[in-house]
Amino acid sequence: MLANCSQGLYEMPVPHGLRTAIPIVGGEFTGPRLNGRVLNLGADWGLTDPRTGIFSADTRYQLQTYDGAYIYIRTSGADQPGGESHLRVIFETGDRRYYWLNSVIAVGVLNVVQQYPGGYWLQIDVWNLGNEWTETKFLNGTTLP
Repeated sequence: MLANCSQGLYEMPVPHGLRTAIPIVGGEFTGPRLNGRVLNLGADWGLTDPRTGIFSADTRYQLQTYDGAYIYIRTSGADQPGGESHLRVIFETGDRRYYWLNSVIAVGVLNVVQQYPGGYWLQIDVWNLGNEWTETKFLNGTTLP
């Protein structure tokens, strides 16, 4: 995934550090089962630990597949010594075609790939740690393909 972020809107001291709001304003994603765009609808409300200076992402934003499905995504995780961030990734959707995403256990690695005046591009590589889901089966026996 390539995500476009603008410069932080504000920084605010909070009990556990410095909270920064960073708008996520666009991008695109491609993969074996998902392709689409990152909508201009979301942000990273990351927290910087005042003792260590380590930034931890706390994002919520929206994806739209090229076939029209909306997918809500949340990520969280801390910066690493090499400059990348390790992320926990959670997907949420009500679209039948992608309902399997609600059960995915995923992790990601984030790197800044380009900075420009007023913002930067992030590369986020995401992996599903579980089996490939072909359908969603509910306790009552119904399934979604």
